[in-house]
Amino acid sequence: MTEPGIAAASASQINPKLIDSVEVALDAFVGSARMTVGELVMLKAGATVSLDATLSAAVELRLNGAAVARGELVAVDGHFAVRLTEIAT
Repeated sequence: MTEPGIAAASASQINPKLIDSVEVALDAFVGSARMTVGELVMLKAGATVSLDATLSAAVELRLNGAAVARGELVAVDGHFAVRLTEIAT
């Protein structure tokens, strides 16, 4: 329900400048692994967990679980980074 004199705005009517400063969190998805609960509880520090992705596979950037970009994992100033190769449209 809208208040008198206030029209409901559609997405095309929203000024992009209003949301430009809203912060979002991106997750970088490298791969996944499946194991039993028994295997999970047996994990110790130093153990390795094999992922289903190859070393050359693209890293997927996700926003709220939805893929928004893909790229390759790189290092920048001692930190992980993703060099974008694809951006969702």
